Amino acid sequence: MAPLNSIVLAFFSFLSAAQASAIPLLNGYHRYSARNNSLQWSDCSVGLPGRECTRFEVPLDWHNDTAGKASLAVIRYPATKQPKLGTLFMNPGGPGGSGLQTVQGPDGDVIMEHAGGNYDLVSWDPRGVGQTVPRTACFETKAEEDAFWNGSILKAFRLEVRGNFTSQTDLDAFYSKLNESDTLAQRIGEQCVTHSPNTFQYIGTAATVRDMVAMHDVLEGSEKINFWGMSYGTVVGAYFVNMFPDRVGRVILDGVVDPVYWANRPAHEWLGNVFESTEAAFDGFAKECANAGPSHCAIAEQNSTASSVRQWTLDLIDSAYDYGQEIGPSAQLNSSLIRGLLFSQLYRPQNWTTLSQILYEFKVALDNPASLNTTQAKRWLQLPDSIDPIDNKLRPRQEPTSDETNLAYAYDYEGIACGDAQDPGDATTKDVFDIVVNVTHRISPTFGPAGVERLSRPLCHRWPVRAVERYTGPWNKTLSNSILVIGNEADPVTPYLNAKSVADAFGGSAVLIEQAGYGHVSRRMPSNCTISAVQKYLIHNELPKQDNFCEISTKLFVEPLNATSISNTLQ
Repeated sequence: MAPLNSIVLAFFSFLSAAQASAIPLLNGYHRYSARNNSLQWSDCSVGLPGRECTRFEVPLDWHNDTAGKASLAVIRYPATKQPKLGTLFMNPGGPGGSGLQTVQGPDGDVIMEHAGGNYDLVSWDPRGVGQTVPRTACFETKAEEDAFWNGSILKAFRLEVRGNFTSQTDLDAFYSKLNESDTLAQRIGEQCVTHSPNTFQYIGTAATVRDMVAMHDVLEGSEKINFWGMSYGTVVGAYFVNMFPDRVGRVILDGVVDPVYWANRPAHEWLGNVFESTEAAFDGFAKECANAGPSHCAIAEQNSTASSVRQWTLDLIDSAYDYGQEIGPSAQLNSSLIRGLLFSQLYRPQNWTTLSQILYEFKVALDNPASLNTTQAKRWLQLPDSIDPIDNKLRPRQEPTSDETNLAYAYDYEGIACGDAQDPGDATTKDVFDIVVNVTHRISPTFGPAGVERLSRPLCHRWPVRAVERYTGPWNKTLSNSILVIGNEADPVTPYLNAKSVADAFGGSAVLIEQAGYGHVSRRMPSNCTISAVQKYLIHNELPKQDNFCEISTKLFVEPLNATSISNTLQ
């Protein structure tokens, strides 16, 4: 078995290579040159074989040509089976998820397989994301960015809490950051629109939908449009089918974000929806670990129960909190690090054996803090926050500066999410802080404090720009073809109730699949039943006659601890 650190770092090298090897802009490109409306494919220079890449130019403002143009980075994975049935567009999530990186990597093969292989799979870096131009840059270098944030919880994503805000000291410490956070939330918006003027107002989801329609028209003409949206991609899908109801072909919404929360309600209320089923996902981890026993789950004992595994993990978080309070800011290990790791890996249940090993190593380290200098756990302390791109912590970065180790993040998430958001109204930053506490007390006591990792969107009341075109409904148009909506029973960030709400709104224009199990979007814990329904729909346009429940076909904690392949963490 290869060393854990080397495997994970190799994965990041792959992502870095994919990002650094840019799809070149078309000759003579500048923002106000004439648009090239064709798609000329060539082999992609990175990623798995069989993919083709190109550029596609679109108006920045679909209702005002004088605003200039954007250049989308586009990827195609040609159909692997005959007959070819057309093009299937796909958005992997985010906002800020790179279609290029998703299709270039192993997930592209998984999606192609689940789709049946009869479609060209086409995705792209949406406006503001990855290699698409103009970019959502707010700083020249990471050093400049770090100096701006200076350790603020809004960027460090570190909130130390014992239990579920049961300590008044923790509450006081949290609210003591309110004024600073309010000021920084306003300043970052000002910084972004100053650094990248006339950019952020053009990256909203409605424009992304129009971009997809334009690409389809070049590729397939007047045929109906097929689309598979995952996570935030379901927002793209919900916008599309309601903006263009007569052009709906075979559309799948998988891991559903509620478009009403996204576009019609105060942005900070979204946090309550996000964490609706996170505890159920955590309970699933605890139950599956206990059932697997100590030979397959490192934190299980012979007579463990779901309750005892859950309590073991909560005790570990509290121990890390105590250690962090004792050592202070220099502590290498604290509660927010463990909470964040646990939360991010609820996305991918097939990582849970590895997750249990990491948690066990953290326990060993906390029982003997001096071992942090030598234990395997130290390797994890030196790694980025998350190894899951869909968790949006590996946002695409700007092109390298002269110092390629000093890169500034793109602010695509903030720009897209806040660009789509409701107007600020009378929302305040205190409202945002209050909802983090309320979510912790009432909805997700374990992960509510991790809400600071999601504060970019709740703080949209301070973002100075809204998209020039916003779609705000209705969300129940009658569609030219019925769509398929999929929700996992215990998805950690897009609760099943979202899928049901969206499907119910469409009435006879949608069929709903409730998939048992855990993870974020259906492919994270595959179900043969769901895959069969997807393929029948995409290949034959046949949907289940009624809403359906699908059991999962994936077993967890299957490999013994001494034979676990850590590389599964990267799949």
